[in-house]
Amino acid sequence: MAKRYKMTGCAKLFIVLLVVAPIAYFVASYVNGKDPIGEISGWFGSERTEDAGANGVSSGDTASEADLLEQIRKLEKDVEYYKVEAESYKSQLEECEATKN
Repeated sequence: MAKRYKMTGCAKLFIVLLVVAPIAYFVASYVNGKDPIGEISGWFGSERTEDAGANGVSSGDTASEADLLEQIRKLEKDVEYYKVEAESYKSQLEECEATKN
């Protein structure tokens, strides 16, 4: 009869992690909208570089600038809104304190 090999619990855990961890990484990257194979190939230096224009600014930068400017406008609008909210709460607090006394 052939001798059966036994594995310790630690070895079993290590084997499972070798299989489950990469699968979990691929699923999580895919769910987050990233390309897991592209990211892994980027780690090993096979990432393609994009040629920049003559001034060193690529077309992706101008699109991101427009997005950033739009985000800045939204945030400034939010700041103004919350300033008005804070003033209204201050006035309500003063009214409550006045009626309390």
